[in-house]
Amino acid sequence: MIGGSTYAFGVQLRLTSTAQDGRRTPLLGGAGREAMFQYCPNWGLPHMTPPDQTGARVLAFSKENIHPGDEVRVVIVPPYPQMVGEWTRIVVGDVLPMYEGPRVCGHGRVLWRRGTQLPVPRRDEEMFRAWVLDPSTPAEPD
Repeated sequence: MIGGSTYAFGVQLRLTSTAQDGRRTPLLGGAGREAMFQYCPNWGLPHMTPPDQTGARVLAFSKENIHPGDEVRVVIVPPYPQMVGEWTRIVVGDVLPMYEGPRVCGHGRVLWRRGTQLPVPRRDEEMFRAWVLDPSTPAEPD
């Protein structure tokens, strides 16, 4: 990911169950640095017509081994500064379908939005990780 302005979004994500044509295997997840940006699903934005989608990597998950049907907190970051315009319309409360290819594998409700940079500054990264593990932790500096 190259430098530039972007957003980070705190999202409550529910994976679609296998019975509802979701994933068949768990996501590895996690909030450690080794998990950062390893999972890169696509997202449908409210103004897009399905199956239109755009990418945003997951910076951190609230737990490891996330099974189909599970609900977790995640922080997502659109990786391309030139795509930020697509994300500026996203507001708290929007529900974003999460895609793996053409299949919807989850739905995420946006809980917050914060400006950040690419690469994500260490201070922001630490705040976002702290939030996924404890949602009472603020996702922005005091």
